[in-house]
Order: sequence, then C-alpha cells, then structure tokens
Amino acid sequence: GGLAYAWFCSWRLKLLRAAIHEGRPCGPLWLRRLGCTFMSTCARLNGVKFASEGGEGLNAPSRQYIYVWHPHGFVSYVPSHLMGDMAVNGTPHKKEWFGTCIPLLFKLPFIGEIFTVTNARPVDRKTLESILGKGGTIAIQPGGVKEQEASRHDQEQAFFPAKLGFIRLAIKYGTPLVPVYLFGENQLYKRVSGFEWLTKLIRKFTGMTVPMVLAKFNMPLVGIFPRATDIHIRWGTPVDVGPREEDPGEEHVQEVFARYVAELQRLFDANAKECLPPAVAAKGLKVVKLSDAPVSSGAGAQSSLKGKQS
Repeated sequence: GGLAYAWFCSWRLKLLRAAIHEGRPCGPLWLRRLGCTFMSTCARLNGVKFASEGGEGLNAPSRQYIYVWHPHGFVSYVPSHLMGDMAVNGTPHKKEWFGTCIPLLFKLPFIGEIFTVTNARPVDRKTLESILGKGGTIAIQPGGVKEQEASRHDQEQAFFPAKLGFIRLAIKYGTPLVPVYLFGENQLYKRVSGFEWLTKLIRKFTGMTVPMVLAKFNMPLVGIFPRATDIHIRWGTPVDVGPREEDPGEEHVQEVFARYVAELQRLFDANAKECLPPAVAAKGLKVVKLSDAPVSSGAGAQSSLKGKQS
C-alpha cells in the first residue's frame, strides 16, 4: 500500500508541476468542483460559513491581481475549505485564480490530492513567477508561519516579511495588490498560551507549524473541527504598483508597502465592528513588520517591530 501511494504521489506531483509550468488548473472541472464541494461541506457541517461578502474591491475590473489575504489564522481554515470554490469559479473578478500554501502539504495523503485539484499551489518563487508570468492571478499570505505561530483568537494581526517579497513580485509583474480580510478566521480556534515551545519543537522535527489550540467542544489540537463561526470576507480597493519593473528600488518598494498597509488598515477599520466580537474589534489591527524599519499605517493601527528575518 505504501509503495503504491508513493508511486501515485510521484505521478500527481508530476502533473502538478506541469500545470504550474503552463499556468493552468490541474484536473477536469468536474473533479475540481467536487473537491471544492467536499471541503465546503466539511466547513458547513462544522458551522463555518460565509455570512457576508463586501468591500470596494468586489467592483474592481476583471484583470490579473495578487490577492493578499489576512489573517493567516491557526490553520488557514477559511482559504483551504471555503475559498477553493471561489478560485475555481473565478470569483469575484471573473478570472480563475490560485491560492498558495507551504509545499510540504502537497506531499501529504489526501490533503495533497484535495489541494492539487482545488487550485492550491506551493508558495515558492518558481511557482509564483510561472503563474504571474502567464497572466494568472494568485493569492498569498505574507505573514506565513511567523504569523501562524503568533495567531490569537483575541487579537487581529497582520505580519509582513522583512524583504517584502510580495511587494517586489507585484512590482516586477505590474500587478495590483488586493487586500482581502477574512473576519472570523482567528475565532475558529482558541489559543492555549504557554505551549509555544511545543509548537517550535513540532516545527523543528516535521516542518509544520501547529499552534496549541482548543477546537470545537474545547477539544485540544483538533484542526479539522473548528468552532462554529460566521465568516465575513471583505475585498479592499486594488493597490496600484505602477509599471513593470524587474528590479525595483527600495524607495519604490517601501512606498507601495505603505500604501498597501494604509488600504488594509482602512478595510479593517471600516468593517471590524460589524464583523468581529466587540472586545476583539476594540483592540484594532496589530501590524507587525519583521524588520527594523517602522511600519507606515493608518492612525488606528498598532505597529510592532521585530528582529530581522532573512
């Protein structure tokens, strides 16, 4: 059985690499929709559903974008369970798109198969450049594992990497950035403090980030059983990055980043009271840039500085 699956996995990964190279989906449409239906049904059975959708970005013209979603959450449950259907059907801008996640997930049984057909792709530079270079739209989460490790049910946060690779990528391909906020993602689980050492230990030996959480019925570490939560998705106004530039200067990168954070902050402030528990909304959005440079943000933002990250 193990040998047979290893062969199958190798074949599937070969198909995935070919699809990435050509900038296209993997598998027939009926299979992709079936995979999306399975994931969204799992979410609904757990009481997780899209309660509302809005934002100025919904009315943006149909074209190539880089969707940048926040927050990462404990396991990125909403993107993996509810947004595959949007990606496959080209919602909301009438153009099929591809979400991204750590490459390791494509090597796992079942998850790898589901992600392959529901338009998920490995978040490595080669993959991103291949899709963008062919005019495709991608969705990325800039905070990555650092934000995942720090996720909390009682504080909304947006982490950004030191080198701002997602900004540089957008400028290189002249592709507008669309901030997307998933209100409710952080409330799907409840963080248990004091076990950060265990999260780091698991990551060291497996490569996977597993925050210590309480799930449905206060069950520990059960990522497939989130708490019943209404999700509110909001699409921000596209942030223009200017014409294509192969190697953008630092000043340009920082200027685009400042405008991106300002739009993200505006999107959050305009919807937090309506879409989050009052106590969480009152704390505002904590913006964390993993470098020694200050974060330019709206007046309501909380800025936090961390040590340099490569």
